Amino acid sequence: MKQVLKRLSVFVLAIAVCVTMFAAPTKAETKEVKIEMNGFHFTFYDDGGGIGSLWLDGYTGSETNLVLPTHIIYNNNKIPVEEIAPDAFAGNTKLKKVIIPDGYKFIGARAFAGCTGITELVISGTVVYMAEAALVDIPNCKTIRIGEAKDTPSSIYLMSYIATTGNLNPIQGVTAYVVQGSVADRELQQLNTDRPNAPIIIKYMADPAKDAHVTRVLPENGGGGTEPKNPYDKGASYDRADKAITNYSSESDVPGSKFGLLQLKQKKVKKNAIKVSWKKVSGAVKYAFYATNCGKKNKYVKHGITTGTSNNFKKICGKKLKKGKYYKFIVIAIDKNNKVVTTSKTVHVATKGGKVTNDIGVKTKAKKNKVSIKAKKTFKLKAKEKKPKKGKVKRHRKIKYESLNSKVASVNGKGVIKGVKKGKTTVFAYAQNGTCAKIKVTVK
Repeated sequence: MKQVLKRLSVFVLAIAVCVTMFAAPTKAETKEVKIEMNGFHFTFYDDGGGIGSLWLDGYTGSETNLVLPTHIIYNNNKIPVEEIAPDAFAGNTKLKKVIIPDGYKFIGARAFAGCTGITELVISGTVVYMAEAALVDIPNCKTIRIGEAKDTPSSIYLMSYIATTGNLNPIQGVTAYVVQGSVADRELQQLNTDRPNAPIIIKYMADPAKDAHVTRVLPENGGGGTEPKNPYDKGASYDRADKAITNYSSESDVPGSKFGLLQLKQKKVKKNAIKVSWKKVSGAVKYAFYATNCGKKNKYVKHGITTGTSNNFKKICGKKLKKGKYYKFIVIAIDKNNKVVTTSKTVHVATKGGKVTNDIGVKTKAKKNKVSIKAKKTFKLKAKEKKPKKGKVKRHRKIKYESLNSKVASVNGKGVIKGVKKGKTTVFAYAQNGTCAKIKVTVK
């Protein structure tokens, strides 16, 4: 009984804190401003001159592994986001993993209720208050990582409803990673004592919320007021790139895309499946892949996000692949702050079993694919596709060229390499299905 009264007193204190924190502004000059950025929705209580308090109200974008923003740029002021409003993400079934970064202090009641897709939550150690039902009704969230609260003497986590449904029925098999001896650890230990029929599995880590040590400023360019104009360029928000690419239907490469980093290519082809692969890219933590039928009017569809470097397509745009048919693919590399690292060139690949086929390689006039030239001198590659003995390759585009370092050696659209300054680089001559010749260039 003493334990119940003790926890009830904590609940009452936390509710008082919540009421205080979420009370409407009383200053006459304060104005309420609704803001939308990159799919995030905020309420800003402007006390004048762009200074005030900011709540995160929700998210309607397309990211599934979501890092919450830590700041926004408003009226040329960088304003921190510290609070998640009650019901902010309630009912969002697209989310799979949510990271609450350093800087957040409060999570409102039922903030993620009904988010049936969430399997993992990462909560920063700067969060010192959670409403009573902050983590209720996340039925498939079996992994929760909670950082050690820095403001320990006044921290109230209130995890009485953690791993319960809307009817307060316990959810089995939930694992919480915490710092041993932390506030969260003590709260969970007490919860397991109070609810022995569905204990939380507690595991200890030195830094369970490591993923939360990030900064995400909106608009996204590392803290400035605008991000790159081209949504496919490095530093652009992935959410913006995703919206742009799912509205893109041209057979041409997307603006600003590069071949040499991802090197997207056909890996394996069957009558009813196409496997594509790509290279790991420095700074990228995940890759979004897109596909559609070849054709100028066909828009790309996102088919998933992975941390791997390949994907086997058996369905594209919801339909099984047909034999002897061309499909096109694009991959976007994304960093830990959900910004674009690079966007691949488009590759066109045909399934087996029909009259059409794919190139099997690229050959050039460079002996052993090595070129040594002096600065300001040139070498023409005269690249050609290697065709298979059977079938016909339907051309969606000609061979293209790219230099990894154009400051050492450049290459034009006709495959002419020009030495710029002393050094070494690689020039690619790549066919429409991503097969390529890699020419090692030395400028003397």
